[in-house]
Amino acid sequence: MRGGGLSIDIVYLWVDGNDPEIIKKRNYWKEKYGKQINTKAIDPCRFVDNNELKYSLRSLEKYAPWINNIFIVTDRQIPKWLNTNHEKIHIIDHSEIMPKDALPTFNSCAIETCICNIKGLSEYFLYANDDTFFTNKVSPDFFYTKNNYPIFRVRHKLKTPSDYPHVKTLVKAYTLIEKQFKQKFYYDPHHSIDAYLKSDIIKCNELFKKELLSTTYSKFRESDNISRVIYSAYSCSIGHGELKLIKKIDDKLPIIKKISKILTRDYHKDSIYFHTCNHNYKEKILKYKPELICINDNEDTTNEDRIRMQIFLDEYFPEKSSYEL
Repeated sequence: MRGGGLSIDIVYLWVDGNDPEIIKKRNYWKEKYGKQINTKAIDPCRFVDNNELKYSLRSLEKYAPWINNIFIVTDRQIPKWLNTNHEKIHIIDHSEIMPKDALPTFNSCAIETCICNIKGLSEYFLYANDDTFFTNKVSPDFFYTKNNYPIFRVRHKLKTPSDYPHVKTLVKAYTLIEKQFKQKFYYDPHHSIDAYLKSDIIKCNELFKKELLSTTYSKFRESDNISRVIYSAYSCSIGHGELKLIKKIDDKLPIIKKISKILTRDYHKDSIYFHTCNHNYKEKILKYKPELICINDNEDTTNEDRIRMQIFLDEYFPEKSSYEL
């Protein structure tokens, strides 16, 4: 079995943006920052906590119980419902992995450049935001090839040029890879749970030290930051990763099977990305049978959307996990 026998950890980023102390700290540094901050980078949707992490951990225990350590990276916070005595749970403060003079930070891109510094992190690990969930049983070979290299899942080619800061950080990452390795990627990643090799991240950080350190020291997300997609592209460029374009029918299937699946509407996608304001979570999950989903809070999300999402999560993942008090 691909990925068999590997010790695989998972890393989550988490923040309770509703915490008055965090809000106070963020507002203070927003005024002190000295640069114009893109409004999308400081929209409340970047920081609001909808208890997604609780449901993500429920999904992990149900569908990927083979995960070893669970590292939750935070800013001096701990979810009130979390069982910190569980042997798999490890709370990691930003100060444990990031340069002291880069703190505090309100930028996930900055934190992502430092996750390889987590003490005790396995060579093989998954990375997840708290709004990502498992929706079907998976084994390590879903994330790693038969050579134990990470699979880099992408959705489609990037639509450029774009004024959206997130797309600019992707382009910045891919441009560095193209200049160094003469390989073009420029894909939109699948926005879900990704696989990495810690050693490749360390080497990539060293190769692009100047550029990535600039991202590390950006307290707020900026258009010239470098997306973590650089690590997946780097692994693929040196032969340590495999690119997979997610489609509703796998390109590798024989033509007869493809035709049969089209006629019977027997579709499958490894992962699906939702905006929170969507109303058809269950419908799309039934249609595409994904292993992973992301339900992303964005600038258009209303409180009604968040309530509806919470109802869905509570219905879809009703069983309390051992990671909860």
